[in-house]
Amino acid sequence: MRNNLGILLPVASLEGNHGIGDFGYPSFKFINWLSKNHYRYWQVLPLNPVGPGNSPYMSTCSYALEPRYISLDLLVKEGLLKKVPNFQKNTSKVDYQRTLWFKDKYLYKAYKKFMKKPYRGYLKFKRENPWLVPYAIFLTLRLRNNYVMWNRWRRDDLDLLNLKKAPKEFEDIVEFESFKQFIAFRQWDKVRKYAKKKNVTIIADCPFYVGIDSIDCVLNRDQFLLDELYHPTVVSGCPPDAFSDDGQLWGTPIYDFKKMKEDKYHFLIERLASYMKTCDLLRLDHFRAFDTYCVIPAEDSNARRGKWENGPAYDFFDELYKQYPNIKLIAEDLGGLFPSVLELRDHYNLPGMYIVEFTIFDKKAMSTNRQIVYPGTHDNQTLMGWLKTLPKENVDFLKVKFGKNANLFSSVFKYILSLPSLMTIFQYQDLLKLDDKARINCPGTVNDINWSFKLRKLDSKLKLDLSEE
Repeated sequence: MRNNLGILLPVASLEGNHGIGDFGYPSFKFINWLSKNHYRYWQVLPLNPVGPGNSPYMSTCSYALEPRYISLDLLVKEGLLKKVPNFQKNTSKVDYQRTLWFKDKYLYKAYKKFMKKPYRGYLKFKRENPWLVPYAIFLTLRLRNNYVMWNRWRRDDLDLLNLKKAPKEFEDIVEFESFKQFIAFRQWDKVRKYAKKKNVTIIADCPFYVGIDSIDCVLNRDQFLLDELYHPTVVSGCPPDAFSDDGQLWGTPIYDFKKMKEDKYHFLIERLASYMKTCDLLRLDHFRAFDTYCVIPAEDSNARRGKWENGPAYDFFDELYKQYPNIKLIAEDLGGLFPSVLELRDHYNLPGMYIVEFTIFDKKAMSTNRQIVYPGTHDNQTLMGWLKTLPKENVDFLKVKFGKNANLFSSVFKYILSLPSLMTIFQYQDLLKLDDKARINCPGTVNDINWSFKLRKLDSKLKLDLSEE
């Protein structure tokens, strides 16, 4: 029996009684299923508050957890709430806005009862997380300014973000947001401890960039390439390549690495450290940008003028490991890479990634025991969706490889399991043989489908047949 298998499934995609997966019974039930079926890894993606397009990779705060993941059922069990009715329990799609409205109503009730006799550790949690007050004020000001970007706010509003204590008019909302973060971290900590007990390792993701409409950017604006009005001078993306004549325009602000070097990359290192507090292994999204990153003039509408700049590379990682010698990282080393990217990865002995949907037609591609093998990531098609949309010449290639009468899905699945790997991680949808209707994200698109996949019910009897292993 192999002991290096894992499942990629965002917390939001778990079954849930209240419109979304959460840190309560759905997480514990899923860990039980993983343990029972000998999966050692659960990759959850970023756990931060979702941002534009409901993306966890464009969060409003790198330090906070998404409050929608708070389990209302556990709050009922603790006596902070009376019975809570089900809400969109059987839906296969998360409605983020309606879920927020529903949950916030009950979370506020729980907060009011909680404040009559706060739990032990609440005051300590607030002291140890100085980002709580500025973040809560930031959320309040975003609402008050009708979600206009912070660089168009009044100066008086920006000054409020530097306060260590909330002004009287914000006291209730700051306390409410602090309560939600305390509960979210408390619940997730219990999930992590339970996973450890069941020998399940949690893998989370750290996005390389932060969105401009975030507390990260507001409070650290000297760490980004912004003009005097705090507008980006250059933005992120990827130059034109064989897949796109226009390249990819992501639009996030670019770090000022020269400035960052002056204080030994404090902001960036502490950001990674905050992610490590939520997981056992941290996958560095867009790892190649530590070596070389693309800059595009902010006024451009495509990435044709994008050019590569040198990242902080060894200077950054030497400082990171000096401060956090035990940090455990995975390099997302995908895409067209310069040799220097792979040299940087290998210098620190970081495992990389091997995507079968990208490599199976390349006779020279070979996985190794230093790589994590995936059929596809959260940004790719499901395995079934990919097979359904393959061009005829690719289908013919697979029939030659596996036999003209072979079941292609089963054959590719077994092929993936046969590859050398440090870990092999499937999307849960692949075990269910779901097509692209269950896809998690389609990069370059903004809609209400991305990030919305949700299980109606976990199939507790689902197994992976390894009898031929």
